[in-house]
Amino acid sequence: MTNEQMIEEILDKMNIINRGAIKAEEYNRADASAVKEIYDYVMNRSSLSISEVDGIVEELGQLT
Repeated sequence: MTNEQMIEEILDKMNIINRGAIKAEEYNRADASAVKEIYDYVMNRSSLSISEVDGIVEELGQLT
């Protein structure tokens, strides 16, 4: 799975409607292990709190 695909699935799982701030195609050169770590965390959660979503978005922002 590519970084872009993982980012898309993360955004889907977090129910991010406005994806203008996070463009999956910008993560192609990001550290794959960091993206995978976030992906695994999000996918293994049944739900995410608002503060978790905020933290994840912040972490994603630091990867680009």
